[in-house]
Amino acid sequence: MKSFFNKSLLIILFLLTPVTFAQEIQIITHGMTKYETVGIMEIVLEFEVVNISNVEQTVFEVRTINDLPSGWSSSMCFGELCFPPDMDSVVTAPPFPEPPVQPGDTLKTSLHVFTDQVSIATAHVQIQVGTFRNPDDRTILNFTATTDPAVSVNESNLLNTYYLSQNYPNPFNPSTIISYKVGEPGLVQLKIYNILGVEVATLVNERQNSGNYTVDFDAARLSSGVYFYSMSVNNFTQTRKMILEK
Repeated sequence: MKSFFNKSLLIILFLLTPVTFAQEIQIITHGMTKYETVGIMEIVLEFEVVNISNVEQTVFEVRTINDLPSGWSSSMCFGELCFPPDMDSVVTAPPFPEPPVQPGDTLKTSLHVFTDQVSIATAHVQIQVGTFRNPDDRTILNFTATTDPAVSVNESNLLNTYYLSQNYPNPFNPSTIISYKVGEPGLVQLKIYNILGVEVATLVNERQNSGNYTVDFDAARLSSGVYFYSMSVNNFTQTRKMILEK
């Protein structure tokens, strides 16, 4: 299956300049760096692909970097279905079971890194995400999975705890509150984008300590519609959708 699929997509599966927003799909990540204690068998890094266009999208994922410690492996997954570790390309079309993504729908996907349960090591995996309609416009995701005996269970939870909450109220007019959590000190950026991926506001652009934060967003000058707000800090990026109704 792998050989057939790779040959059929040969003309489109090549490296391109990274992009943050594509006009057809939006990527929502839930942490691109994860720390776990030595002995854990599987490290899961989840992300979602949202079809923000008004047409059906056939989504593909290509694993372009798979830098793993000896004895480790990684696997790409659609929902609960994980593909063989040696499969570098997957798509929401036959011969794969996942159907194309309909307008407004979300494809839940993830990267699973399997460890040897004894090594102190780090895996680096890169996945490119795009659509058949616009294969040149890709989002590049760089994932890191680390095992370390010095990290306790509580510390691991802290290191992995970055979160961007859904704004409230939503829909809203003209203001809303956005809450987020910073797991480690770092430069926090919280920005607003329209549905075309154009930045329309910067709410936060400063170094912040670990903790919980809230910020008010006043959209009085913007027109009604769908917007996205994205937080990035250290190696973490998360994006959510909100609706302005005037």
